Amino acid sequence: MAADVDDPLAGFSDLDYPGRKKPVNRNGTSKAKEQEASDTNEWDAKPAYYLVEGEKREFFTISHLAKALGYSVQSIRAWEAQGLLARTPYRSPRTKAPVAGGRSNKGKRLWTREQVEGIVRIAKEHRVIFPDRHGEKHPPTPAFAREVGLLFAGLTQ
Repeated sequence: MAADVDDPLAGFSDLDYPGRKKPVNRNGTSKAKEQEASDTNEWDAKPAYYLVEGEKREFFTISHLAKALGYSVQSIRAWEAQGLLARTPYRSPRTKAPVAGGRSNKGKRLWTREQVEGIVRIAKEHRVIFPDRHGEKHPPTPAFAREVGLLFAGLTQ
């Protein structure tokens, strides 16, 4: 009788999953892989366009700058608050409707392509965006902030 039953699981070989629920992420992609793929997108994807003195200009938001530098949006805001990053001279138009949660209606911070590229270049020079040998990144210094301020002054004139 043992010869009749070689493999007790042979009758189940056509099933690709146990139970009744179809498996998730079995097609080779997972949420982590999808996130990794979206992280490889360039920082300059989907810019915003606004009219400045009658001329259509390309601008980037704080999330674009954060992606270009490899830091979080909260880090960029903290650097501005601490004076470690010069404030951008550009803002989107004020909102007309009241905003929730006590947020201000000043509009979004905006940077031009030249500003973002200049900040990235200065960050490379000051080793802000490269991790050290321990894998840690270092925040910008006052010297970094001065150079970014000079960059902004030169670009807005």
